[in-house]
Amino acid sequence: MRMPAPRLFQPGAGATPPALTGRDSQQAVLSRCLGDLVAGAAPPHDVVLLGPRGNGKTALLHWFSAACDTASVDVVALTPQRIPNHGALVDALAPRRGIAKWLPRKVGVGSLGSAEWELEGAAHKDLTRALTARCRRRPVAVLLDEAHTLALDVGGTLLNASQQVRANAPFLLVLAGTPGLPDHLSAMNASFWSRLGEGLLGVGRLARAAAEEALVRPLATQGVAIDADALSTVVEHSQRYPYFIQLWGDALWKQHAATGATAITAAVVAAARPNVAASVSDYYQSRYRELRAQGLRTAAIAVAQIFQARADATAREQELDAALAAAGIEDAAERIATLDGLNRLGYVWCPPGQLPPIAWSAGIPSLMTFMLEGASEPS
Repeated sequence: MRMPAPRLFQPGAGATPPALTGRDSQQAVLSRCLGDLVAGAAPPHDVVLLGPRGNGKTALLHWFSAACDTASVDVVALTPQRIPNHGALVDALAPRRGIAKWLPRKVGVGSLGSAEWELEGAAHKDLTRALTARCRRRPVAVLLDEAHTLALDVGGTLLNASQQVRANAPFLLVLAGTPGLPDHLSAMNASFWSRLGEGLLGVGRLARAAAEEALVRPLATQGVAIDADALSTVVEHSQRYPYFIQLWGDALWKQHAATGATAITAAVVAAARPNVAASVSDYYQSRYRELRAQGLRTAAIAVAQIFQARADATAREQELDAALAAAGIEDAAERIATLDGLNRLGYVWCPPGQLPPIAWSAGIPSLMTFMLEGASEPS
């Protein structure tokens, strides 16, 4: 039996691509923060990575985690599922030592209900003090993915602890989430999060040169070239969306392995395209069902008509509001809530770091084409 070729590209949720390209500005900010930690100081702000799904926020977290490890900075990698309550948050950030870690935080005491153990060094009543002590021993970076699903009370505690610890010790909090994350953070009663300066980082579709590099570099490591015309076709059909770039790379690599071709040509692209198209269609059907389940299908089609008329797939908020009104959403507050819903799902989003006039962008332009052409109803 012939063994399959080693996997080269990584078309999966949260997978690290073989070439992390087009994120120089984000990596520069994170590197400056790491430099602060290594010097024994706290960065002046937390970091928030913001963007629609599939654009590589988790890959950036993995890159930064590896950089921290190399620099001898402790990394605490979390998801909201790991810290559903305050006790879990304290255990994750200021873990107890020795026998204390085997004892419960709360025990029943007869008819008196529950009483908390007063454990030396646990400091579960004072997360800030315990975390500050830990950071003074060794700098700490907390990396929280999927932050838009974090419980509000736990998130408020974490944000406040970050602000207080950074005032006294080398500590950094990095949050990654979808475009609905800012609204979620605002609901945590910690308004200072919004004063991030350069720490608010958008992570969207790649520039054309970065998309090309994401395909060319991994293939080059295997001695495989890709023709200019073939590369142009793939980048166009990928929409410069990182997940689709990995889908295309994987399909091309498999086709290369099956045929033994010395280069990726237009013929190889044509042979790989049906498999890519099927995966993209499945993905878009999933996104369609998500929009429909949240009552946003009509709105998604309405705003798609605006974006599809623009070569750069951008629009002003007033134009989107008018499109929603024309679609029958007469109440202004309802239109705002509808646009917020589309934003939370990353169907449209407003990338940070813009100068006026502020533009909204399509998460994936071809998803809007899919909506306009009529998504098929699932059986």
